Amino acid sequence: MTCKEVLDALSDYLDADMKEEVVTEMRRHIGVCSDCRAEFDTLSMTIKLYKHESATSMPDGCHDRLVKILEIEKLKLKPGSTKTES
Repeated sequence: MTCKEVLDALSDYLDADMKEEVVTEMRRHIGVCSDCRAEFDTLSMTIKLYKHESATSMPDGCHDRLVKILEIEKLKLKPGSTKTES
């Protein structure tokens, strides 16, 4: 496999979404190519960190203010409404 082929298939490889013979070729290439191994390690670590990241919550009142602003903007876009400049 070439580096381009490995990098193009890296997501499928990490998702375990490919044929076993392709997986074998990917492992072999990643084992001998330091550039592809670096890409593989970086992507693998990013996925691991992302999976362990906890969901953040909005500060109190933020959700209500956001909804209110979106409703105001929606009204501004309705036909016949007057648009005010900020």
